[in-house]
Amino acid sequence: MQNVSHRIKQLFRIAVYIGIFSLSACTAAITHIPSSDLQDLKLQPPPRVVVADIGDARESEEPTAIAQGFSEWVPIIYYATDKEGKDLPISFYIARSLSEDLRRLGYLSALANDQNERKPVTVESAMDIAREQGADYLVTTKVTDGKTNFWGFLIIPFMEPVWTRIGFDAQLYDVKTGTSLSPEHAFREDTEWYFGKITITDSVIDAGLFGESWINSVWGKTAVSSVLAETAKKVSSEILARQTAGHPAGAI
Repeated sequence: MQNVSHRIKQLFRIAVYIGIFSLSACTAAITHIPSSDLQDLKLQPPPRVVVADIGDARESEEPTAIAQGFSEWVPIIYYATDKEGKDLPISFYIARSLSEDLRRLGYLSALANDQNERKPVTVESAMDIAREQGADYLVTTKVTDGKTNFWGFLIIPFMEPVWTRIGFDAQLYDVKTGTSLSPEHAFREDTEWYFGKITITDSVIDAGLFGESWINSVWGKTAVSSVLAETAKKVSSEILARQTAGHPAGAI
């Protein structure tokens, strides 16, 4: 009987180790949902804006690295994908999401980066693309910080802290004059609590079961969407201020 019990324990340990190995690197599909704080300004005529991803300045990070944490002391890393499972670089995601938010505000907004390659472009290339598209303004974005972390080994039942840092530089340009206007540095650090604990302490499968939904919520609906909305409104305020002052795009 003791041999049977010992064998069962061995099989359980093997199953746990397999689970640990399989969860060490995961993917999370994220989708941006524009913040409800954004309201259509109904600009007439709406200025045309091009948004460009010009790079990722995070140190020692893969372009798609989005989250890292521990579940039962086991390190687990998440990499971002889109809903089709294609790699989604964080800097591309930020630029595309900002373009969507500006469109929500009423601007004719487009993305300078190739939707298939999803690689950063230079400011010069972005400006050329903006001119080719007849844009009034160019907005460049460069990611400076971005990661979601979680640590499940806390004696708090059913809830797990998930904290996120997001930072990026946004620069507005007048396309017709090539003039750089007001720069913005966006940064936010939030801690959110999500359901995840299925035992009193922790479970090795917490992050595997719930991690993708945590990440999609933080990056698609709450913290990241909020800072993107704030940036879109600041860019819009700068554009509106120029128009109100009688300095439309291209005016000296």
